[in-house]
Amino acid sequence: MDIPKMTWTRLDHLKDDPPLFRGSLFRYRKMASIEEVIDYMLFETHEASGLGLVRDSGYGAGNVLVFLPAEAKVPGKVVAISPEWLRHNWQNCVDSESTPDQVWVCLAGRPAPDKLPEE
Repeated sequence: MDIPKMTWTRLDHLKDDPPLFRGSLFRYRKMASIEEVIDYMLFETHEASGLGLVRDSGYGAGNVLVFLPAEAKVPGKVVAISPEWLRHNWQNCVDSESTPDQVWVCLAGRPAPDKLPEE
């Protein structure tokens, strides 16, 4: 079975609709990191906005980067954040060394696996 291709859009090109839900992926270059290209995933939490970013690849995989504040949450949505809010607050809340035009977003997250490695 073919693995579906992941579609990436730059953060600075996203509109506020659709909002960002858990599982959304963020990829960008971080020159001061062991790995040059890193991924973070939006995950659900009981903190503030209900969402945060966790490292999804490489040496730091599994480490929480940030719990996003309540003002990041989209009004009326149970667990979603505003792309516009994230764009305007990326350097203050996520990474001061990168800009939204350097960040790529995959709204659909990773495709679900359909088999084990030995299958």
